[in-house]
Amino acid sequence: MAFIPSRIKKHDTSPKRVSLNLTSMMDMFTIILVFLLKTYSTEGQLIHPSENLTLPISSVKNPAEIALDVVVSKEWIMVNNEPVVLISEVEEQPGLIIEPLSRMLQRYATEARRMEEMYGVKFSGKVTIQGDKALAFRMLIKVMATCGRSEYPNMRLVVYQKEA
Repeated sequence: MAFIPSRIKKHDTSPKRVSLNLTSMMDMFTIILVFLLKTYSTEGQLIHPSENLTLPISSVKNPAEIALDVVVSKEWIMVNNEPVVLISEVEEQPGLIIEPLSRMLQRYATEARRMEEMYGVKFSGKVTIQGDKALAFRMLIKVMATCGRSEYPNMRLVVYQKEA
């Protein structure tokens, strides 16, 4: 008696109804989607430059970080897009500390310290300063001195990255 191989016994050539298994396809597309999201969204734009200023160009390589946003435009000093004081008023005052800016920064620092106690979110004292390209150096020094005295000693200046 001859032995019939198993593959021949199971092979059926009669036409049957074919159905598509969507579970496997969904698993495959989910894996591809997660891979693409992980690849393309590792770095996003964390800082949106203000419309009222032109940032300087630099060859800095450090990526942006999330921090309190101080904008020094041609007319206003703003904290998180909230106008604080006019530039013309700051230019006239003597000394390095800008009082309205200091009060606003202290308010944000107090709120951040409260959040640290309630939720455990560490207060880093980081601030990003967006200054117009034509900003006077004396004005930048005043803003930086005020930030340093108002519990925000970790400062970063926002610039456009020079094309290579």
